[in-house]
Amino acid sequence: MANISNMTPTRNMTSGGKIRTTRKIALAGLLSSLAVALGFLLIAVPNVELMTLTVFVSGALLGVRGGALVGVVSMLIYSVANPMGAAIPLVTVSQVVGLGLVGAVGAVAPAVRRVWKKRIVRNVIFAATGLLLTVSYDFLTNLALGLSMGTVVAVLVAGLLFSIIHFVSNALIFFFLAEVLLSIDGRLRD
Repeated sequence: MANISNMTPTRNMTSGGKIRTTRKIALAGLLSSLAVALGFLLIAVPNVELMTLTVFVSGALLGVRGGALVGVVSMLIYSVANPMGAAIPLVTVSQVVGLGLVGAVGAVAPAVRRVWKKRIVRNVIFAATGLLLTVSYDFLTNLALGLSMGTVVAVLVAGLLFSIIHFVSNALIFFFLAEVLLSIDGRLRD
């Protein structure tokens, strides 16, 4: 049992008190807000977005649960408050799950940065990760749309061109920006 005299409301006792809970909550809120704002910023450009990278970086900064939470909250807000209209329920669920997965996977980024010393290697690994996450996300969301419409194959085939644009753009975004954004990690920690 924890000694109550050593506990303060700003410490997360489950992680040994090393990371302040208040700071993590504030950072999660900021990253969620940033992800949504960046989603709306590029809404007119089909399948070019910065939400995935933002949520991935949140996983690196906040860990598996924090990154997943940022992904879930960000996509839920983005999907429901979208000026183009809210997605149908099954698609919304798939979007939320998909971006939550992105945030959770982002937690491996610090290990990649520690293990691979050459920046170009890290950039390629991050590009491949961004590509795989985008393929997973697009498959999940297109599958949900296809199931909702009763035409899974037709939706997957029809969405292929847009998906390819999404794959390439996110691979490039992760290649050029992931390492840069992840380098702020040390400045955000105590």
